[in-house]
Amino acid sequence: MFTKGQHAAWHHVLGLSELRDGETAIVLGAQGVDTRYRAIALQIARERGAAAAYLEVENANRLPSTALAALRDADFVVDLSHSHDPEIRRLAPYGTRTLVVLEPPEILERMLPCEADKNRVLHAQACIRASKSMRVSTAAGTDFEVELGELSGNCQYGFSDEPGHWDQWPGAFVTTYGNEGSANGTVVIAEGDMIFPQKEYVRSSITLRIEGGYIRAIEGGVDAMLLKATLDSYANPEVFAVSHLGWGLSRNSRWDALGFYDKKDIEGQDGRGHYGNFLFSTGPNLSGGGTRRAPLHLDIPLRDATVWLDDRQMIKTGVVLSPQQRV
Repeated sequence: MFTKGQHAAWHHVLGLSELRDGETAIVLGAQGVDTRYRAIALQIARERGAAAAYLEVENANRLPSTALAALRDADFVVDLSHSHDPEIRRLAPYGTRTLVVLEPPEILERMLPCEADKNRVLHAQACIRASKSMRVSTAAGTDFEVELGELSGNCQYGFSDEPGHWDQWPGAFVTTYGNEGSANGTVVIAEGDMIFPQKEYVRSSITLRIEGGYIRAIEGGVDAMLLKATLDSYANPEVFAVSHLGWGLSRNSRWDALGFYDKKDIEGQDGRGHYGNFLFSTGPNLSGGGTRRAPLHLDIPLRDATVWLDDRQMIKTGVVLSPQQRV
């Protein structure tokens, strides 16, 4: 059974996603993946007048052609598997709206999205699209820059209301991809910053030396050693590539949330979307229109960063400066 709060939260988010009478909705699950939201997703979709069905696949990261055909025909998909099959992002031309839902119920309710989140995120995205460079610094020693413009970016605001849009509830942040080979400098992952999918707070500082779009050296103590061992284990140079870059705009996130949950029960949207963070990542760039594939993708939220787009300062030591992006 679901609580009144959960019922109201799902109605709110599917309402923001403009799921309405006469539409077709598919709830996507996968074998071995937690589908605790299957019943409520189907129930709320039907209460909103949609024709809703549950579709389970063996491996969400390798969607069969029959499943893809059904997803293309759907108006709305609630993805409980968080499919990383590149085809899930290629539903856009068919108009399918996709919403990933993974986090525990109390996080979904606490980080309930609103229209203002979308407005702030879209403003940040417009700023990025109008810029030719991004520069990032921190007191811990980060001094990093990258050129922009060749690839597109993505934005997330917690609901999926426009044809072809992919999003995740909860979370609000903006990302982009640097021009191929243009990322250079130093990124310092300080104590207390996070690394995903390890879902860990860093205990000892890690220094990444970046040249020509790739991490060339990893320096530091035990955390640096473990990170290097993880990347080396794939025997694939593309896992060292710089991937998407951006900042968090979630007004209702908690940096300390990761410490309150078992790793298997949390996905990490508090950290990824934390208000004023800088989100650095490694690996593929397919969702930005690039061609790079990689078997590992790391998301690394950094606190207290200062971020420039061209000569415009967007964030100062973790404080969002743009009035249109501030809470």
